[in-house]
Amino acid sequence: MSGNNYFTKLMISAIDEMKTNNIDWPIHWKSAEKNKFLDDILVWLEKEQLYEHCQIILDAKKKIKKI
Repeated sequence: MSGNNYFTKLMISAIDEMKTNNIDWPIHWKSAEKNKFLDDILVWLEKEQLYEHCQIILDAKKKIKKI
């Protein structure tokens, strides 16, 4: 993991916000685009070996399906 990397810290901070706040999605994004975005984040998390944050993304994906 590149924990000293500014981008990594920024991403982790944004993902942590997803635990407690609703995501402010772009108005024109459909469910498929939201899920693609979250899938891309999951791939990045796995590549960076940040497995503890994957559940936050999976929970966000579940919320999209409920809407």
